[in-house]
Amino acid sequence: MQIINEQLRPELEAAGLLSLDAIFTRRDLQVVKAALTERQTYRTVSPVGTTLYIKRYVDPAPEPFWGGLFAQPFDSPVQREFAVLRRLYKLGVDAPVPAACFEERNAGRIVRAALITLGLPVHTNLEALARSPLAPARRQRLARQLGRILRTMHDGGVNHRDFYLVHILVGDGDRLYVTDLNRADIRKRVTHRWRVKDVAALLHSAPAGVTAADKARFLRAYLGRKGLRGARDFINAVIRKAARMTAHTRKQVARQQPNYHVVD
Repeated sequence: MQIINEQLRPELEAAGLLSLDAIFTRRDLQVVKAALTERQTYRTVSPVGTTLYIKRYVDPAPEPFWGGLFAQPFDSPVQREFAVLRRLYKLGVDAPVPAACFEERNAGRIVRAALITLGLPVHTNLEALARSPLAPARRQRLARQLGRILRTMHDGGVNHRDFYLVHILVGDGDRLYVTDLNRADIRKRVTHRWRVKDVAALLHSAPAGVTAADKARFLRAYLGRKGLRGARDFINAVIRKAARMTAHTRKQVARQQPNYHVVD
């Protein structure tokens, strides 16, 4: 299976990235993230100067009864993320541009898969920026902008499932881009449970420099007309979930599990 953004086919062809074999045999890719053996992210630059990011997936356990990354036999992380990126574009939410996705299956299970996206014109992520001294007006603007982005996503049927500040990248003019969407889902309606999880993940990931006022501004923008007073039960559920996330993360870090870190 392959899905290719036809507008970007010439770029991919010039870069020699139009098949899984080509992607998996390349030895000149720069490693970006490789904490998990089953999912690794690489970076390369096409001959015309376009930055490309490549997520490669492999079946971590080829035995008949494995759980691993692809817990459901016919679940496709690359097709799902490709679809999510397209949905975000329609919603007007800034995110990586999907270039192509590929997968190879055996008896319905994914053996190998890859997703290619275009690089973004960004400078840092929101977690790092939140640690630095910012003018009050800028902090307020960023908090409100982020709240509006998540509300747009949820109202449009997308929940992130890893909505941490480190996954929100910052470009020129404080333009925010939503990234790391490999766990995201498209739903007919994002329910209370999933809304709580996304908002809680964001608050759980906020470093000490993020104030209560920053969080309140984010929540007001996210809740819209409902406002803080009309969402007391929701906010309490978010606070409880964020506390559980923090406790779980600390346990995983203590066990030296990969892909976990504590935000101070």
